[in-house]
Amino acid sequence: MEIEKFDVIIIGAGISGLTSAALLSKAGLKVCVLERHYLIGGYLQGFERKEFIFDTAIHWLNLCGKEGTVSKLFNYIGEDYPRPLEMKTIQRHIGDHHDYSLTNNPEELRLRLIADFPEDEKGINRFFKDARKVAAISKKFPKLFRSTETMGFFEKITYGLRRMSIGFPMIRFIMYSGEEGMKKGLSKYFSNPELHQLFCSERDLLSCLFPVAWAYNNDYQNPPIGGSQAFPRWLETKLNTGNGSEINLSADVKEIIVEDNVFKGVKYIKRHKEYQMNATHLIAACDVEKLYKHLLPKKDFTKGITDKMDSSELYSSSVTISIALSCPAEDLGFGTELTVITNDSSTRDEHSSGDPFKSAISVLAPTVRDKTLSPTDKGTLTLYVPAWMNYENEWRTTRNEKGEFVRTEEYKALKEEYAQIIIDRVVAKMCPNLKENIDFYEVATPITYYRYTQNRDGSMMGTRPGRINMQSKVAHYKTPIKNVIIGGHWAELGGGVPIATKAAYNASLIVLKDQNEKAYQDLVNVMEKG
Repeated sequence: MEIEKFDVIIIGAGISGLTSAALLSKAGLKVCVLERHYLIGGYLQGFERKEFIFDTAIHWLNLCGKEGTVSKLFNYIGEDYPRPLEMKTIQRHIGDHHDYSLTNNPEELRLRLIADFPEDEKGINRFFKDARKVAAISKKFPKLFRSTETMGFFEKITYGLRRMSIGFPMIRFIMYSGEEGMKKGLSKYFSNPELHQLFCSERDLLSCLFPVAWAYNNDYQNPPIGGSQAFPRWLETKLNTGNGSEINLSADVKEIIVEDNVFKGVKYIKRHKEYQMNATHLIAACDVEKLYKHLLPKKDFTKGITDKMDSSELYSSSVTISIALSCPAEDLGFGTELTVITNDSSTRDEHSSGDPFKSAISVLAPTVRDKTLSPTDKGTLTLYVPAWMNYENEWRTTRNEKGEFVRTEEYKALKEEYAQIIIDRVVAKMCPNLKENIDFYEVATPITYYRYTQNRDGSMMGTRPGRINMQSKVAHYKTPIKNVIIGGHWAELGGGVPIATKAAYNASLIVLKDQNEKAYQDLVNVMEKG
């Protein structure tokens, strides 16, 4: 068997893996990205049906404006990076008894709330004052973009002091989470239960303050023209193929080769044939559970790490209903904002439970801002509902002898039942004539997301920020195997494009510190001095 050699192998061609590949090949390293799917992009891949283009993941973007950390990193890769679009109308909240919108001028919302709830004027003003404080603090977050795993001893001391100065002012908000914690936290500001209901789907107080804070910073963006797929397609063009770097699709990694606890190479299957390639470093921009349980040799350390993963708190997966409309979405009253539909009767936990009658629904109309996503005089609508793998006995699927999901007729029927419930709720709260303007729709479930990404339980973004995950230190870059590095969103707590690119940045720094000191320092300076 002929064994090809690379400087770096990357598992996963999502936004994180592709960003690492672009950064490392720019530094002159020979990089190979192995992707089990036949398309690049991961969650940003999207899909096309009958001339309609659908995004599958992005609700909105942060840190992708002109001065944002993502833009700085992409600009370093190439000044022609796809420019996200500024959001002016950001978020609309529709409940049983409220309908409010947040724009990039949060003062409009503050004044409207005071007009509707004059008895809570002082508390409303305190809430927005605290949001402005969080906004000022969040502007310092780029100074925390580097991981301590990329730093020397004295850098870590400086970083620790910087982190304390940013984190300490946030402590008074962090303690308020969960059903009871949120009641106490919101009661600091509001006495009227209807004001509490405005935040009924949020799990902690910071999740209420941050959206307003980002609005004060004018830090909301929509994907660029062409949808979220524009990012992976652009990154693919930035791979330096002149030095032998490549993306290898339909390549399913089956084993990571380790000798004397040092990474040596990988074995993968492509078109039923086994191949091997060797490299100095591996970046695993894939599911971390799969990495430790199935790809790495089973060692004593493996169980400790997998136990942490098993007990970690994950972001949910999603049911995503992608709708092709027979008319422009704006003709049905939809705008550029993300709309969140909630039930006053649902508890906080029920809003993220995956129950189609009780969960919150996020509604987006991408074609209102981007006409390239549908044929002329038509439009698209995307409905997101938080959902979990264990719903209805794993969505009424069965398992084959390999443990793989088998999508049964019962599964297909459940998808249709679920979609109809969600569409009916959108009709009732937002758009009475929606159904007669639907050309067709596609439904993705946690089973779908698991099939395409192999992320544990189909999670959309990995591990959540919070006390449990912070205390267990579940997020990490360096593994017990020398030169095997976590590079996807599992390396950090949180999710979305900013976290995925942060993971790519830090994983690349770890590699460059070993292989190209000058390129390492250049990349450090992108955030430290850029």
